[in-house]
Amino acid sequence: VQASLDRISQTCPAVLDRLVVGIEDVPERQSFVADHVPLTSAQDGDEHNPARVVLFRRPLEIRAATPQGLVILVHRTLVEQLSALTGFPIDVIDPGADQDT
Repeated sequence: VQASLDRISQTCPAVLDRLVVGIEDVPERQSFVADHVPLTSAQDGDEHNPARVVLFRRPLEIRAATPQGLVILVHRTLVEQLSALTGFPIDVIDPGADQDT
């Protein structure tokens, strides 16, 4: 996660303004949709609270086939969440998005 944040801070630092990124082992059961386990959770910020992105470690690990696949999945998932929260296009946040990290 830190490597992804470092990479994003080099390409699009504005997307990280007023943002908190966290990691939890698993999501709470009520966040499942039709028995689909989420990989992340994102919450918009407001004038009093920063936006938040939480990555769920175990679902990400289970989804990835290899350690390198996990690195790629974490990065892509984080970039997608940041794009959804901020409206910045994925290719602005991560110009190398079409390549394997």
